[in-house]
Amino acid sequence: MTIKLGVVALAGPDNGGTYQYTLSTLQALRHTSGFEITLYGDPQNPDFVELGYPIRRFAESRAQQLAALTARKLRISLPDPFGSEDILLAPIYSLALLHTSKPYAYTLHDLQENYLPRNFSWWRRTWRYQVYAELSGRARRVICESSHVKMGIHRFFDVPEARIAVIAAPPLRQFLEDQSNERLRAVRIRLRLPARFLFYPAQFWAHKNHLRLIEAFRQVVAEVPDLKLVLTGKKYQAYDAVMRAIDTLGLGEQVLHLGYVAQDDLRGIYQLATALVMPSLFESISIPIYEAFQVGTPVIASGILAIPEQVGDAGLLFDPESVASIRAAILRIVNDPETARLLGARGRDRMLAMTPERYGAQLQELLRQLR
Repeated sequence: MTIKLGVVALAGPDNGGTYQYTLSTLQALRHTSGFEITLYGDPQNPDFVELGYPIRRFAESRAQQLAALTARKLRISLPDPFGSEDILLAPIYSLALLHTSKPYAYTLHDLQENYLPRNFSWWRRTWRYQVYAELSGRARRVICESSHVKMGIHRFFDVPEARIAVIAAPPLRQFLEDQSNERLRAVRIRLRLPARFLFYPAQFWAHKNHLRLIEAFRQVVAEVPDLKLVLTGKKYQAYDAVMRAIDTLGLGEQVLHLGYVAQDDLRGIYQLATALVMPSLFESISIPIYEAFQVGTPVIASGILAIPEQVGDAGLLFDPESVASIRAAILRIVNDPETARLLGARGRDRMLAMTPERYGAQLQELLRQLR
């Protein structure tokens, strides 16, 4: 019997990691069987159109979300936009799910507000708690990508562990194909990339921990003067403070900020980099780590929360609150080419094992449990 599956795809290109997760999920669903899939989202999105699923126009403004949450609290029923489906899957939350009679699974990506509340306003913390509590209470399954997030869902929302599924989505596989030497040379010349550099692609949010990285890098270049640091990301929150620190420490010639980088150039930067360094103070799943793994670039990352689970034996871990620990990990990679080569190979092997087919099989089993 064919099951009608509605996929609620509210994320768009501006949503960063959750959008990539959504595309990965949609691609994996092509490797499932027994489902008649309809996508609820933007019918003008070329990535959605390319996948070939029927698309029903669906969007949620913040006002609509607030109305849906308020109606739920007041026990007022709103129209069900998913009435023609048998089951629902939401890679990013939708508050319309609070008013459907259909069984659903949704992905809760992280609970950072519970661990780093200083990064969120009171209103934002309250909003996220109410949304996740209501959705998780009604969901047939809550999906997350790490055991760390699973423990948080159980702890903060009292969701039985049997209703929480840990399924790590593979990243989009566009980085697995190596670029030619000619293409890499062109990227190096156009972006003025140095011969040896560490790469940190991250928005300038406070929890991304740029300032400690800059201090550790200052100590590293005292021993390895030809090493550079390349940053990407938009000028959010901590950008001005990071730029001031670079100037104060006299690193203006050693640190290069590229701003926004197109996807093809990003792949080239990863391939050319000596290592990816990821000093973040909070990550559920780090997409840059997966991207570095795909091209075989060594990874140096924070040994906190879900990152050790993601990295396994394919990277070096450090204490992100310790400048000395960050420095030591960088120096080990920079000064030990064999360790760097081994870690790069392990990372690529991990990515080759995380296939859309495997992810599709995991989703198939979960979705069958919704009936």
